[in-house]
Amino acid sequence: MKPTVKPTTAKPTVKPTTAAPLKPNPYTPTQVCGAGYKVIDSHALGGNATIYLLYNSGSGQNCVATMSKYVYPGKVAMNAILQVKGGSSGSNPGSFTAYAGPVRLSAKKQCVVWGGTWKTLTWKSGWSHCG
Repeated sequence: MKPTVKPTTAKPTVKPTTAAPLKPNPYTPTQVCGAGYKVIDSHALGGNATIYLLYNSGSGQNCVATMSKYVYPGKVAMNAILQVKGGSSGSNPGSFTAYAGPVRLSAKKQCVVWGGTWKTLTWKSGWSHCG
């Protein structure tokens, strides 16, 4: 008697999954801070993010936003920092997909320190923009 041979079925080949490419950040610093704000300074954090300092001449307020270059669905640690000389300070630490902030403070004719973080990269200005 011959042994019974079971037919073999080919297993489908599984293609390795590759992460979808990251999408460019659709937001702009002026969208994040709001109407009337204009970018007056910026500082790059490597090639992955940029911290923006904006000013609204109508309200006398500064605004800081840390903008990621891409949208990260898994969220990235970011922060935006703003401090007014002789006045208040604010920040927005957390995990975000596209940006941290906005941090808005009244700073008419006051010096400010501004900065931010993206993952492990951190930058903070000295006292500046004293107009």
